[in-house]
Amino acid sequence: MHGTRKGDKQMASTTFKFSEDMGNMQFYCGLDIHKHQLEVAIFGRDDSGHEFTKDELFSMDPEGLKSFWGFVKPYRPVMFAMEATNVYHHMVALFLDEQKKSAKWTFECMIVPPADAASLPGKPKNDRVDAERLARYVAAGLLHGGKPIVLPLEDLRALFRAAWHLECEMTAMKNRIKKQLDRGGFRPEKLNLDATWVRDFLHGLAGYEGTVGSYFTTCMNDTSTRPISKKLLEKNRSLFERFFDVQLSLAERALVRQEIVELEFKTARKALLAVDVDRIIMVRPALKQLVENVASIPGISMYTATWLVAEIGPIQRYPSVKNFVSYCGCCAREVSSANVVYSAHLTRRSNKHVRTMLFNAAKSVCTIIKGDSALKTYAQRVIARKSLRGPKLSWCIVAQKIARIIYGIMCSNMPFDSTKACNLKKHHDDPGKVLSFADKKTLRRARNALRRVATIDNLKLISLKAKVFADALDDALREN
Repeated sequence: MHGTRKGDKQMASTTFKFSEDMGNMQFYCGLDIHKHQLEVAIFGRDDSGHEFTKDELFSMDPEGLKSFWGFVKPYRPVMFAMEATNVYHHMVALFLDEQKKSAKWTFECMIVPPADAASLPGKPKNDRVDAERLARYVAAGLLHGGKPIVLPLEDLRALFRAAWHLECEMTAMKNRIKKQLDRGGFRPEKLNLDATWVRDFLHGLAGYEGTVGSYFTTCMNDTSTRPISKKLLEKNRSLFERFFDVQLSLAERALVRQEIVELEFKTARKALLAVDVDRIIMVRPALKQLVENVASIPGISMYTATWLVAEIGPIQRYPSVKNFVSYCGCCAREVSSANVVYSAHLTRRSNKHVRTMLFNAAKSVCTIIKGDSALKTYAQRVIARKSLRGPKLSWCIVAQKIARIIYGIMCSNMPFDSTKACNLKKHHDDPGKVLSFADKKTLRRARNALRRVATIDNLKLISLKAKVFADALDDALREN
């Protein structure tokens, strides 16, 4: 048949249009985000088992986000899933939070950790496939949310990390200054470049053509215009006397002068970042109170406490203290072989900034802080117990204790209480008290040893008794 009927032509020219009344089908949206483009995939499955998928590419700018919202709005997705991509996903997540206020349906936005959103081995991988895969995974309930975006905490975290990078650059500059001074034969012992008077002295020396001794004499004269404290110079005369005959070359003085100027500039930048941090904290009384509560722990300053709160984020996202300690990097890795499980070094799959701050706080408690507190007593007890294996192991154990205290403070929103940080010991006259951590550790070791004895078939009755005792110890541990 060469001809076609008029009705067939009308059916062929009619295209299907999406309707909001086409059943109770739920749709899910997967987003693959890049710096300049956004790949969007819509996924849904009806009661007949058939799947619906549709994808589109948009630009990562305000106009592109408006077009993206117009694309997904007719489908009313109940969940948007996107992979955490450092900073690129922030713009999309904040845009969706803003659209929640005017949307006529309820939806959630899930930020997925990269490890959970990894592609299956052997499957093709591109932007469209990644977006569709995220939509399929979230529809099947296989994904869990990652770190939520809280703008004030994100700003604080960015400021502190910028200050950390500045500190690393400043350390490199100080090392380069000392290297040039070494090359010229001028290196007083205990020369602290963090002191302002030392930097002023070196900056003036870099612009002086004579020897170190003649410049020192010039600084001590009443007619000197250098803003250097004469009292500090006289007090530290012994540091420079051995090098009075040293004279730096033109290149050495030029390099030192440039590094000193750059060091002063970065020091000022770091001070300005601290001012911006204060501006964020002061207008948020609840956040300020939380920071002060964390800073009440011995060994943690206000600066460290603010950075810790910014890095940790909302404490509600940690299901238990074990998850929190793992995020802080204060727990040991477990290595298992057959039925043997033992602990290895601290895990590196954690927040390196939090791990470093807690380790430094523990080191301060163990070596610097002299005041008496329950945490100091605990640290002394750990040092006495682990002294043969080195101080670093003791500092790691105390760091884990501090992490647990921070978790309790952030959950209860109460300052550090020395009495609650003590380990309660079980006494014979008061059997109602709970077991201490040391007692629990001893019981766990005994339970594991009895379980290994129970696996030996040749012992017969002894194996049976060992299993009974192991179960009894397990019940006692669960009760306490």
